[in-house]
Amino acid sequence: MSADDPDALIRTSQLRARYGGVSHMWVERRLKDDPAFPRPLYIARNRFWRLADLVEWERAVAARRQPVAA
Repeated sequence: MSADDPDALIRTSQLRARYGGVSHMWVERRLKDDPAFPRPLYIARNRFWRLADLVEWERAVAARRQPVAA
């Protein structure tokens, strides 16, 4: 699967790179403090995220930050 495939699974290192090289703690804080942040899948003790879940979360965050037209 390619990274453009919405069914793709990405590793933690890829997730961190996707958001500008954020730290491990940034990921942990999202998991703890943001109930809408996608939860990882565990495969053989490794964490993976569904790309489609991340894109959905990104769109929801962007929608919350859109200025309201007067």
